[in-house]
Amino acid sequence: MNLESFKECFFAIPGGGIEDRESLEDAVYREIKEELSIEKKSLLLIGKSDLPIIIKFKTIKFNDDDKEYDGMERYFFGFKFIGDENQIKVRMGEVRTYKWVPSVQLKDYLLFDNQLQETLEKIEEIFPDVL
Repeated sequence: MNLESFKECFFAIPGGGIEDRESLEDAVYREIKEELSIEKKSLLLIGKSDLPIIIKFKTIKFNDDDKEYDGMERYFFGFKFIGDENQIKVRMGEVRTYKWVPSVQLKDYLLFDNQLQETLEKIEEIFPDVL
């Protein structure tokens, strides 16, 4: 995603795709490390969503291997960060900055259609005592 396309007040939940022969869980840890430099040992897995959010693209998308995609599935994983704040380092070109946000304030930071509703539903599913 082109970071210059979005105003600095908007954020997204870290994420990305699965690489060849990679499990869903391995992809989650790799993406978090790539985007925020957070190691697996600094994350306590609380849970993951049972069902993905299905997103259908308005037009077919191509990836670097010229494969066509008409949509995607987004799974949510919930973690407790047990590391030290100073170990978080954003990877320029991937992430502009990061911010810890209480779930009640997500409405001020999420940009895309249905993103707030879908994200809150997944937070409630993974962390039922939070909302």
